[in-house]
Amino acid sequence: MRALNQYLAPLKRGLKLMISRAVVSIVTDSFQRQNLQVQIQADEVVDDVERFQNYGHSSVPFGGETILVSVGGKRSHLVALVVDDKESRPTELKAGDSVLYHAEGHQLLLTENGEAILTCKKYRVKADEVVFESPQTQFTGNVDIVGVSNAADHQSAGISGASHTHTGVEQGNKETGTPK
Repeated sequence: MRALNQYLAPLKRGLKLMISRAVVSIVTDSFQRQNLQVQIQADEVVDDVERFQNYGHSSVPFGGETILVSVGGKRSHLVALVVDDKESRPTELKAGDSVLYHAEGHQLLLTENGEAILTCKKYRVKADEVVFESPQTQFTGNVDIVGVSNAADHQSAGISGASHTHTGVEQGNKETGTPK
C-alpha cells in the first residue's frame, strides 16, 4: 500500500494544483491576450498568466480575484478563466437581469420587459448617423441642438409651427399678434 501511495503522490499533487484561486496584482493589456500577475498563496507570485475573456468584451480589472487552471496539469502554464471584484460588482439583481458595470458605479442594466437602464455621468455617442425608431421619445431636461434641426412640424405651447396663423398682420416692420 505504501508503494502505491508513493506512486500516486505526484498525481494527487497535480490534481490539487489544477484549479486555484488567486488575487490579481498587475494587469498588462498591451498584448493580444491580456496578461496578469497573480498571487496564489502568500509566497507564490506568478507573472504572465494569460487571461481569457468573452468574445466582444474586454475589461481591465483594478484587482479582484481570479480562478486559475493549470493547463495539462502543469503549474508552469496557468490561465485565468474569470476575474471578479466583489467590491465593485452590483448586487440585488433580479433573476434574468444582466449588467455591464464599471468600478466607479456607472452601468448598463438589462431588465425584464425589454428595459435597458443606462446610469452614468455623461453619455456620448460617436456615429455617422443615429436613428431612434420609437413612437414616443421623452427628454426630462433641457435640450441643446448644435446645428440644424429638421422636422415636418413642431409644437410650442401646443401650437403647430407649420400651420399656425398670426393676428394683426400689417405691412412694414411692425410686429404681428401672437400665433394661434
